[in-house]
Amino acid sequence: MVLLLILFLILFPIFSGLITYFVSRKFEKLREIFVICLTVIEMIAMVVLIIIAPNSNQILSIDKICGFGLNFSVSYFNLIYAFLSVFLWLMTIIFSKQYMLKYLHKGRYYLFYLITLSGVMGIFLSRDLMTTFIFFELMSFSSYPLIIHDEKDESKKAGKTYLSIAVASGMILLMGLFIIYKNLNTLDFYQMRELTRGNPLSTDLFVGGILVLIGFGAKAGMYPLHIWLPKAHAVAPAPASALLSGIMTKTGVFGIIVISADLFYGNYTFGIILLVLAVITMVTGAILAVFSVNLKRTLACSSMSQIGFILTGIAFMVLLKVDGSIAAFGSLLHMINHSFIKLVLFMCAGVVVMNIHALNLNDIQGFGRKKPFLMICFLIGALGIMGIPFLNGYISKTMIHEGILEYININSLTGGALVGYKIVEYLFLFSGGLTIAYMTKLFFCLFIEKNLTRQDEFDNMKKYLSPVNKVVFIISTIMIVIIGVLPNVMDLKILNLTKEFYGVEEITQKINFFSFENLKGALISVAIGVAVYILVIKLLLQNKKNEYLDLYPRVLDIETLIYVPVINALYIAMAYVLRVLDLAFDFIVYMFRKTILRSHTYHFDGHHLAFKIGHLFDRKNSNKIGNKVQLIYDTVFSVQREVSSSFTFALAMICLGIVIIISFILIL
Repeated sequence: MVLLLILFLILFPIFSGLITYFVSRKFEKLREIFVICLTVIEMIAMVVLIIIAPNSNQILSIDKICGFGLNFSVSYFNLIYAFLSVFLWLMTIIFSKQYMLKYLHKGRYYLFYLITLSGVMGIFLSRDLMTTFIFFELMSFSSYPLIIHDEKDESKKAGKTYLSIAVASGMILLMGLFIIYKNLNTLDFYQMRELTRGNPLSTDLFVGGILVLIGFGAKAGMYPLHIWLPKAHAVAPAPASALLSGIMTKTGVFGIIVISADLFYGNYTFGIILLVLAVITMVTGAILAVFSVNLKRTLACSSMSQIGFILTGIAFMVLLKVDGSIAAFGSLLHMINHSFIKLVLFMCAGVVVMNIHALNLNDIQGFGRKKPFLMICFLIGALGIMGIPFLNGYISKTMIHEGILEYININSLTGGALVGYKIVEYLFLFSGGLTIAYMTKLFFCLFIEKNLTRQDEFDNMKKYLSPVNKVVFIISTIMIVIIGVLPNVMDLKILNLTKEFYGVEEITQKINFFSFENLKGALISVAIGVAVYILVIKLLLQNKKNEYLDLYPRVLDIETLIYVPVINALYIAMAYVLRVLDLAFDFIVYMFRKTILRSHTYHFDGHHLAFKIGHLFDRKNSNKIGNKVQLIYDTVFSVQREVSSSFTFALAMICLGIVIIISFILIL
């Protein structure tokens, strides 16, 4: 029964998407109601699974698929994030009904929207890394049409970056999985844990784990593989952006949690590598958000920064080992909190887009001045992500901060080590301050400042949000408040249920989240945020007319500065290498024709292979038959040269290569 429910949860969205696509072609007016009803069915099935399989942690397998079989699990961690995924999909699909009114290709949009849900459900219910990988790829490719949905040049460019990272990271991830399987003979989460905990990792296994980190880190938006994230979030429809930020980046984090808890647990080297990448991701994303003058791009860079916060917690879980419960649970809670917060904030951004079709801060300035409902929802989301006490972000950030301090205290660090980890703590608080600064910028821009040309038009927009969507906003916003107000009553109880997935100890003592020591960290971030807003944003990034200046730090755009030049250089170098090989082959063929293959009876200047074929058929008339074969050869291969030089042929060859790789895996 449990396995059937899991299969239903994974496969039902795919069939729902196909049905919706064909239904929408004949019954366009019923399309949105139909897809909402199908998503409600998915939610009901998810609730039933939670009721009948509370932490059974049993392995549910379908054998002989991709050689390894598909293996699923229903631990509390799996159930929490699977439920959260369905919840966000339901909220955003209801919101899409109004948001997508002026968009074309809505049938295609809902088709891939639901297929992506299947991929996400498969990831969060998976039991081994191969199952995770299969659904990871399904999610990556099915979400691509969501990014390029409006088919504008900017969207296609963002989609190209996204797809490039998705394909490259997927192949790197697969290589890492093969190396891990070769060394452990399993990819099961819990079996890996049993084989590696307490045992030193071989060099091969360590390299395989790093490759897996790269593969999952790319999807999570971890530096330096984050380049797709700001671009994709900014151009995708707002409901899809909410999912890209709130859920799909967490699939990458899910994979990082797995290898951190089950492969690298207690490995100091890996912990330091992950911590360095986490801190860079956290700080860089926040800086980019401060300088951004695009509403959705700011929220996207914010997501990158918050992923850095989450990865910081995971890194300290690795370093603290058995004492890493607070850091581990803090990372999970911040994953959950960030999902709810970005759901609210991206839907607020969607309200702006669907009413005035603009995202530049100078164009949307003052949009929400006389819209109290929108202002309250945005403010709660903003305060939540800022880490202000009594809202959800404060609780999870406090737990991660506690993890940093716990590592320093337990290890009694002194000297350079103490300085290093104190710098990590200060950067953590500094990034929290930047979060306050850029969210204050967005709030003042939308709800306090006035638009220079369109303020009267904005003030007269009364029906900017449908009543149904107001209910969606209320439900989503309430979750931010509940988690923040009842941390010890609800948060810790739920988080302790996930201890088996992380392999950490249960937290038995209540945490005094509102002690002075914990409040002090939040106050420091608030002070930094106020200072950055006044001294940087107001004085440097706005002129006297309150217009926002685009001083985006191009030096941080590593795609333009590093990736594109490197790829172009490799392309040019490979072209020269292939040209040299081509000339060398021509020279070898020419030498054979003049020596070993030279005919003393016939002098034929065509292709040597065609001549030899003709010569074998008829020694007396080799020129005649040879010329005919040569003509056929020239015709076929001239067409081949034209085709092979086209971009379509290149894509076809890539697809053929992927098919060969997948076929090889299936055979194995």
